[in-house]
Amino acid sequence: MQHQKSEKKKVVVTLCRVFPVTHSLAGKPTEFEGKLKEHKKIHTIRYNKNGVWDKRYKDIASGKKYLSVREWTGRPYNSEQREFARYEKIGLQHITMTYGSDDTIPKVWVDNKKVSIHEVAKNDGLSVEDFVEWFFGNNKENVFEGVVIHFTSFRY
Repeated sequence: MQHQKSEKKKVVVTLCRVFPVTHSLAGKPTEFEGKLKEHKKIHTIRYNKNGVWDKRYKDIASGKKYLSVREWTGRPYNSEQREFARYEKIGLQHITMTYGSDDTIPKVWVDNKKVSIHEVAKNDGLSVEDFVEWFFGNNKENVFEGVVIHFTSFRY
């Protein structure tokens, strides 16, 4: 009896094809796919509820799974997904962003190291203004805790 090589399982991450309805650029293209292919978007930032990405990262790092990068073909959660990139290796760093009422722009820490929001926004494929609105809307007095999922070998 022949053993079939079991295919690696995938971890899916979807990138928005257009800005979300809550954003002032709602419905306009984000161009994330092109930016990813041109290395102008080298990571994505996600919530890490209950350490879900820590576990997914371990599975990818150990070779059990790969990262499937997709976008919705139409309305999010109501349309097909299309895969446009796969990564066998990714990086994972923890990010904290705080936006206090006295701050002109949010403060950012990656793995407890203070980093410039300008650099983080650029590497995420967005202007600082669009990045801030994406993560905070118009809410100051806010904290975002999550992870940076790296598509390249770059780390903060």
